[in-house]
Amino acid sequence: MKIKLLIFNLLPLVFYAQVGINTTAPTQTLDVNGSLRVRGITQVGSAAAAKDSIMAFDSDGVVKYISANSIASSADPGSVKVATNSTLSGDGSTSNPLRIAQQGASANQVLTWNGTSWIPANQAGASNWLLTGNSNATSSNFLGTINDVPMSIKSNNTTMLEFGRRETLGLYESTSTLAPYNQKDASVSYVRGSNGISALQFEAGGASFYKPIVFTDTSGNFLMRGSSAGTDFFELGSTGTNDNGQLLFTIGDDGNEPMIFRKYNYSPVAYVEMMRLQGTGLDSNVRAGINMNGTTANSTLQVNGSVSQSIATISANTTLDETQFTVICNNSSNITVSLPNASDCPGRMYILKKNTSSGTVSVSSFINSLGTSVTSITTGVYQLQSDGTNWQQIN
Repeated sequence: MKIKLLIFNLLPLVFYAQVGINTTAPTQTLDVNGSLRVRGITQVGSAAAAKDSIMAFDSDGVVKYISANSIASSADPGSVKVATNSTLSGDGSTSNPLRIAQQGASANQVLTWNGTSWIPANQAGASNWLLTGNSNATSSNFLGTINDVPMSIKSNNTTMLEFGRRETLGLYESTSTLAPYNQKDASVSYVRGSNGISALQFEAGGASFYKPIVFTDTSGNFLMRGSSAGTDFFELGSTGTNDNGQLLFTIGDDGNEPMIFRKYNYSPVAYVEMMRLQGTGLDSNVRAGINMNGTTANSTLQVNGSVSQSIATISANTTLDETQFTVICNNSSNITVSLPNASDCPGRMYILKKNTSSGTVSVSSFINSLGTSVTSITTGVYQLQSDGTNWQQIN
């Protein structure tokens, strides 16, 4: 009966008490004040199952489980020592950090995984154009194509500029007799756009407006407009519609800007003004001057120099046109000089001179200096001008 009582009273000690070895005050279920040795350890079935099975002691000596990654991450930098193979170099210390070995790579090469191992390869910046720019470009590098296709530059998914052969770009005109449209192998820089028109504009910080631009319009005209003196502009190019083309020259803003034609002398170095066309304000009045040396013409036309007009001698019937001016009638028999209709050429002038006393010269009707309509001339000089209705003798 006493034995049973003893066993019964020990059961709480076996299941619920803290056992101490070499200590009278255990703090854990088993508190060993001394070393611990475990015999007959059973190995885990696989390395994968055992890689994180690490037993560690905390600062109070309590046995705990902790992962290998937690131990490595809590270590001081450079304190982890590793045994490296040919893929890695360094031992993980501060003075010799762990890194990938050279693996045969040279300057500007990187290591890439080929499915089996790391091998050297040229980095993208050594053979490609980068969005951030390239610092290792050489004279042999280029941006473009090596086959016969257009080199295209786009913005907003719209082609803005193309480079290529004329035929490759679809610009070759086999039936044209005008170069360079019929040169299929010619190199072309093709400015593209949208809606069939395009433009090429230039920066001009000193221009208030009318920024320089080369452009086309919907009628197929090609023009160049640019700034002049900050606030004025000039323009040259083509204009017109429906097979009614025109060549256009424009200068202005307030109507007084001149259009100057000049030449350049190499020696002595100088610009020489040849002709000046200039307005006189916001009206329809213009003046043209030749050899004006920088001054404005004092009349609609001012020529500082000689003027040459055509002169011809006739002895047979002649019809006058816009190519004649002075006509000398050197006839011995009767002839007829026909004037154009006065209404077709208002302001046009002719000078008729009869040299001989023999033979008559019949002329289209004109009003002589006495106000009489006559149809012939005798020896002498007659200066005739159209008033839009009749030919008038004005000398």
